[in-house]
Amino acid sequence: MKFAVILMNKEILIPFGGTLFTAHSEGFLFHPETGSLIISDCHFGKTTHFRKHALPIPELAIQRDFLRLKDIADHLQPGRIIFLGDLFHSGVNREWDILSEFLYTHIKATVILVIGNHDILPHKIYKEAGFELTDCYLLGEIACIHDQNEVPNQAAFTISGHIHPGYRLSGIGRQKLALPCFYVGSNHMIMPAFGSLTGLSIIEKKEKNDRVVCFTPERIFEVN
Repeated sequence: MKFAVILMNKEILIPFGGTLFTAHSEGFLFHPETGSLIISDCHFGKTTHFRKHALPIPELAIQRDFLRLKDIADHLQPGRIIFLGDLFHSGVNREWDILSEFLYTHIKATVILVIGNHDILPHKIYKEAGFELTDCYLLGEIACIHDQNEVPNQAAFTISGHIHPGYRLSGIGRQKLALPCFYVGSNHMIMPAFGSLTGLSIIEKKEKNDRVVCFTPERIFEVN
Protein backbone atom coordinates (compact mmCIF):
# COMPACT_ATOMS: atom_id res chain seq x y z
CA MET A 1 0.00 0.00 0.00
CA LYS A 2 1.19 3.49 -0.80
CA PHE A 3 2.35 5.22 2.36
CA ALA A 4 -0.10 8.10 2.49
CA VAL A 5 -3.44 7.86 0.72
CA ILE A 6 -5.21 11.20 0.53
CA LEU A 7 -8.84 10.78 1.56
CA MET A 8 -9.63 14.46 1.10
CA ASN A 9 -7.67 17.66 1.51
CA LYS A 10 -7.78 17.47 5.31
CA GLU A 11 -7.17 13.74 5.86
CA ILE A 12 -4.48 11.22 4.96
CA LEU A 13 -4.54 7.48 5.55
CA ILE A 14 -1.27 6.25 7.10
CA PRO A 15 -0.40 2.56 7.46
CA PHE A 16 1.68 2.02 10.60
CA GLY A 17 2.36 -0.89 12.92
CA GLY A 18 0.27 -3.32 10.87
CA THR A 19 -2.85 -1.16 11.01
CA LEU A 20 -4.28 2.03 9.51
CA PHE A 21 -4.57 5.51 10.98
CA THR A 22 -6.17 8.65 9.66
CA ALA A 23 -4.05 11.77 10.18
CA HIS A 24 -5.96 15.05 10.06
CA SER A 25 -5.04 18.65 9.34
CA GLU A 26 -6.21 19.54 12.86
CA GLY A 27 -3.21 17.61 14.18
CA PHE A 28 -4.78 14.39 15.50
CA LEU A 29 -4.81 10.69 14.64
CA PHE A 30 -7.86 8.46 14.44
CA HIS A 31 -7.71 4.67 14.55
CA PRO A 32 -10.96 3.44 12.95
CA GLU A 33 -10.42 -0.19 13.96
CA THR A 34 -10.68 0.62 17.67
CA GLY A 35 -12.50 3.96 17.50
CA SER A 36 -9.53 5.66 19.18
CA LEU A 37 -8.81 9.36 18.88
CA ILE A 38 -5.17 10.19 19.66
CA ILE A 39 -4.10 13.72 20.58
CA SER A 40 -0.79 14.96 21.94
CA ASP A 41 0.48 18.00 23.82
CA CYS A 42 -2.68 20.06 24.31
CA HIS A 43 -1.06 22.26 26.96
CA PHE A 44 -4.41 23.46 28.22
CA GLY A 45 -3.90 26.15 30.85
CA LYS A 46 -1.02 27.76 28.98
CA THR A 47 -3.08 30.76 27.90
CA THR A 48 -4.11 31.59 31.47
CA HIS A 49 -0.53 30.92 32.65
CA PHE A 50 0.78 33.48 30.12
CA ARG A 51 -1.90 36.03 30.97
CA LYS A 52 -1.06 35.67 34.67
CA HIS A 53 2.48 36.75 33.79
CA ALA A 54 1.21 39.81 31.89
CA LEU A 55 1.66 38.41 28.39
CA PRO A 56 -1.10 39.80 26.12
CA ILE A 57 -2.85 36.60 25.02
CA PRO A 58 -6.45 37.19 23.84
CA GLU A 59 -9.21 35.71 26.01
CA LEU A 60 -10.63 33.97 22.94
CA ALA A 61 -7.47 31.83 22.78
CA ILE A 62 -8.67 29.95 25.88
CA GLN A 63 -11.75 28.71 24.06
CA ARG A 64 -10.15 27.86 20.72
CA ASP A 65 -8.68 24.42 21.46
CA PHE A 66 -11.69 23.34 23.55
CA LEU A 67 -13.97 24.13 20.60
CA ARG A 68 -11.66 22.26 18.22
CA LEU A 69 -11.72 19.19 20.47
CA LYS A 70 -15.50 19.34 20.78
CA ASP A 71 -15.95 19.53 17.00
CA ILE A 72 -13.59 16.59 16.47
CA ALA A 73 -15.29 14.42 19.09
CA ASP A 74 -18.76 15.32 17.79
CA HIS A 75 -17.73 14.36 14.26
CA LEU A 76 -15.84 11.12 15.00
CA GLN A 77 -17.75 9.88 18.07
CA PRO A 78 -14.67 8.02 19.40
CA GLY A 79 -14.96 5.28 21.97
CA ARG A 80 -11.78 6.47 23.65
CA ILE A 81 -9.56 9.52 23.54
CA ILE A 82 -5.87 8.94 24.23
CA PHE A 83 -3.98 12.06 25.28
CA LEU A 84 -0.24 11.51 24.81
CA GLY A 85 0.91 13.67 27.67
CA ASP A 86 1.27 17.37 28.45
CA LEU A 87 -2.47 17.72 28.73
CA PHE A 88 -2.22 20.70 31.10
CA HIS A 89 0.68 23.13 30.97
CA SER A 90 1.09 24.24 34.58
CA GLY A 91 -0.34 24.06 38.05
CA VAL A 92 -4.08 24.38 38.53
CA ASN A 93 -5.57 27.59 37.19
CA ARG A 94 -9.09 28.48 36.06
CA GLU A 95 -8.63 26.60 32.79
CA TRP A 96 -8.56 23.34 34.73
CA ASP A 97 -12.11 24.00 35.88
CA ILE A 98 -13.08 24.81 32.29
CA LEU A 99 -11.45 21.58 31.10
CA SER A 100 -13.16 19.46 33.77
CA GLU A 101 -16.57 20.95 32.99
CA PHE A 102 -15.93 20.60 29.26
CA LEU A 103 -15.12 16.90 29.56
CA TYR A 104 -18.14 16.23 31.76
CA THR A 105 -20.51 18.10 29.45
CA HIS A 106 -19.26 17.28 25.97
CA ILE A 107 -17.04 14.17 25.97
CA LYS A 108 -18.73 10.78 26.31
CA ALA A 109 -15.68 8.69 25.41
CA THR A 110 -13.28 7.02 27.83
CA VAL A 111 -10.42 9.49 28.37
CA ILE A 112 -6.90 8.16 28.90
CA LEU A 113 -3.94 10.30 29.86
CA VAL A 114 -0.44 9.06 29.17
CA ILE A 115 1.55 11.03 31.71
CA GLY A 116 3.93 13.64 30.28
CA ASN A 117 6.54 15.90 31.82
CA HIS A 118 4.08 18.81 32.18
CA ASP A 119 1.41 16.65 33.86
CA ILE A 120 2.41 17.67 37.36
CA LEU A 121 -0.97 17.79 39.09
CA PRO A 122 -1.74 15.22 41.80
CA HIS A 123 -3.14 12.06 40.20
CA LYS A 124 -6.28 12.44 42.27
CA ILE A 125 -7.19 15.61 40.37
CA TYR A 126 -6.94 13.88 36.99
CA LYS A 127 -8.96 10.92 38.20
CA GLU A 128 -11.67 13.18 39.62
CA ALA A 129 -11.98 14.68 36.13
CA GLY A 130 -12.51 11.18 34.69
CA PHE A 131 -9.06 10.35 33.35
CA GLU A 132 -7.51 6.90 33.36
CA LEU A 133 -3.77 7.37 33.98
CA THR A 134 -0.87 5.39 32.57
CA ASP A 135 2.74 5.75 31.43
CA CYS A 136 2.05 3.66 28.33
CA TYR A 137 -1.19 2.70 26.59
CA LEU A 138 -1.11 -0.31 24.29
CA LEU A 139 -3.06 -0.16 21.06
CA GLY A 140 -2.46 -3.69 19.82
CA GLU A 141 1.31 -3.90 19.28
CA ILE A 142 1.70 -0.14 19.34
CA ALA A 143 2.81 1.55 22.56
CA CYS A 144 1.32 5.03 22.96
CA ILE A 145 3.81 7.03 25.04
CA HIS A 146 4.75 10.65 25.65
CA ASP A 147 8.47 10.74 24.93
CA GLN A 148 10.16 8.74 22.15
CA ASN A 149 13.30 8.57 24.29
CA GLU A 150 11.47 6.50 26.91
CA VAL A 151 10.41 3.51 24.82
CA PRO A 152 9.06 0.60 26.90
CA ASN A 153 10.88 -2.71 26.75
CA GLN A 154 9.73 -5.01 23.94
CA ALA A 155 7.61 -2.30 22.26
CA ALA A 156 7.48 -3.18 18.56
CA PHE A 157 6.04 0.20 17.55
CA THR A 158 5.51 3.51 19.32
CA ILE A 159 3.46 6.65 18.87
CA SER A 160 4.68 9.61 20.90
CA GLY A 161 4.54 13.39 21.15
CA HIS A 162 6.56 15.68 23.41
CA ILE A 163 8.80 17.49 20.90
CA HIS A 164 6.12 19.40 18.88
CA PRO A 165 7.71 18.44 15.54
CA GLY A 166 7.83 20.86 12.65
CA TYR A 167 9.40 20.60 9.20
CA ARG A 168 10.95 23.43 7.19
CA LEU A 169 9.85 23.67 3.56
CA SER A 170 11.94 25.58 1.00
CA GLY A 171 10.50 27.46 -1.94
CA ILE A 172 11.60 29.67 -4.79
CA GLY A 173 13.83 32.61 -3.95
CA ARG A 174 15.06 31.23 -0.63
CA GLN A 175 11.56 31.25 0.80
CA LYS A 176 11.16 29.03 3.84
CA LEU A 177 8.08 27.96 5.76
CA ALA A 178 7.92 25.83 8.91
CA LEU A 179 4.81 23.69 9.39
CA PRO A 180 3.74 21.21 12.08
CA CYS A 181 4.07 17.60 11.03
CA PHE A 182 3.60 13.91 11.74
CA TYR A 183 6.97 12.16 11.58
CA VAL A 184 6.73 8.48 10.63
CA GLY A 185 9.66 6.09 10.89
CA SER A 186 9.66 2.32 10.39
CA ASN A 187 8.71 1.62 13.99
CA HIS A 188 7.86 4.98 15.51
CA MET A 189 5.55 7.90 14.83
CA ILE A 190 5.87 11.33 16.44
CA MET A 191 2.73 13.43 16.64
CA PRO A 192 2.41 17.21 16.40
CA ALA A 193 1.22 19.28 19.32
CA PHE A 194 -2.53 19.90 19.39
CA GLY A 195 -2.29 23.09 21.46
CA SER A 196 -2.39 26.38 19.58
CA LEU A 197 0.34 28.07 21.66
CA THR A 198 3.00 25.39 21.62
CA GLY A 199 5.49 26.37 18.92
CA LEU A 200 7.55 24.02 16.77
CA SER A 201 10.78 22.06 17.12
CA ILE A 202 12.25 21.76 13.62
CA ILE A 203 13.32 18.23 12.72
CA GLU A 204 15.08 16.58 9.78
CA LYS A 205 14.64 13.12 8.30
CA LYS A 206 16.89 10.64 10.10
CA GLU A 207 16.48 7.75 7.67
CA LYS A 208 15.91 7.77 3.92
CA ASN A 209 12.60 5.93 4.16
CA ASP A 210 11.20 8.01 7.02
CA ARG A 211 8.12 10.03 6.10
CA VAL A 212 6.99 13.54 6.95
CA VAL A 213 3.36 14.63 6.72
CA CYS A 214 2.89 18.40 7.08
CA PHE A 215 -0.34 20.30 7.43
CA THR A 216 -2.08 23.63 7.61
CA PRO A 217 -5.65 24.01 8.90
CA GLU A 218 -6.89 23.64 5.31
CA ARG A 219 -4.65 20.89 3.92
CA ILE A 220 -2.51 17.89 4.85
CA PHE A 221 0.17 16.45 2.58
CA GLU A 222 3.25 14.24 2.50
CA VAL A 223 6.59 15.95 1.85
CA ASN A 224 8.51 14.33 -0.99
